[in-house]
Amino acid sequence: MSSSNNASTQTIDDLKALLHDAEQALSGAGDVAEDKVAELRDRMRAALDKGSNAYARARECAKEKLGEADHYVRAHPYQAIGTGIAIGAVIGLLIGRRLP
Repeated sequence: MSSSNNASTQTIDDLKALLHDAEQALSGAGDVAEDKVAELRDRMRAALDKGSNAYARARECAKEKLGEADHYVRAHPYQAIGTGIAIGAVIGLLIGRRLP
């Protein structure tokens, strides 16, 4: 989970860097397109905020579901082991059929 957290943090940092670079590039356009530049900057910030919020919601949902799965496995260990064995057997059969 740590590598997933690092990857998502890196993605957000990359988006922020992209926004900063875009602002620098657009600021060089001068007063000719100042309104369009401001509008584009605001749209980019809104998109970044929306992406960050969606990521935060997805992360919280994943944590909640992981907690529920952990609770279920601890409450029903034999059913969890049986399910894992059954899934492994099905995957093994499917892989075995594809190999020449």
